[in-house]
Amino acid sequence: MADALIALVLLPPAIVVALALAYLLMLYARQQSLVFRPRAESTGREPAGLGIPCHDVFLECAGGVRVHGWWIAGRLPATVVYFHGSDGNLSYELPTLRFLCQLGAAVLLVDYPGYGRSGGRCSERHCYQAGEAAWAFVHGIQQVPARDVILYGQSLGTAVATYLAATRECGGLVFQSGFTSVPALASHLFPQVPTPLFWLLARTRMNSLRRIPNCRCPVLVLHSPADEHIPVAHARLLYSRAAGPKRLVELHGVHSSGDWRRDERVLAAWQELIGRETGAWERRPVTTPLAPTPSASGSA
Repeated sequence: MADALIALVLLPPAIVVALALAYLLMLYARQQSLVFRPRAESTGREPAGLGIPCHDVFLECAGGVRVHGWWIAGRLPATVVYFHGSDGNLSYELPTLRFLCQLGAAVLLVDYPGYGRSGGRCSERHCYQAGEAAWAFVHGIQQVPARDVILYGQSLGTAVATYLAATRECGGLVFQSGFTSVPALASHLFPQVPTPLFWLLARTRMNSLRRIPNCRCPVLVLHSPADEHIPVAHARLLYSRAAGPKRLVELHGVHSSGDWRRDERVLAAWQELIGRETGAWERRPVTTPLAPTPSASGSA
């Protein structure tokens, strides 16, 4: 590594600049594929295999693209709308679906455009359109009151859930293993590139940090300090910006670990959220200053 750095220093400045520009252009060209990793193929597993009665639904987005979802009725008034991470599709989410079904709430899981059986191609805007279509199905077609809708995002899905929670009344936001923004996360993954360049070049921003102060619902933040993909600093900063009521539960295990599904603290927090028993959750006083954190901040 040291030899490579010495060789780079000895190169003529023009070549160094050219290499840096080429590297930035590569990141710019690949950013969509780095953020979105859809899989069209199914694992072959379905909710029925777990004994979960499920209805396939196809929801039309604003651009005319139809996205695939699973709708499971519940015994409680609450409905959880779940947005998964950047990799895979609905068929990879059966363990999470089983956890949600034990809570007693109705559940809607939705794929993004380009994922699974959904049409179109994925982008930040198209993810938000899929979220809007999910909201229209639950609140409009199923006529679930807004206060009974809990928006739940995992990893990439946290940006979609936060986008919806910031723009409408809802019963709660669950932000699991998510990031403050794509440029802030990129600056962690590629520390050799100055952070302002990511904000300048980013076509995908998904800036939940800017949106979270507009969320006037209870916020449950779940994140593991051992997460190897997204630093827990992102969760802590976002939590500090949420007005509350709010709760932060630090998980165990790596980013893809399923240990959280057996964590009694997680189950208790979910039950409090669904039961509207968040009176003891923390609230941030309006006068509390927002302390910036260089490693996970940004705007726009």
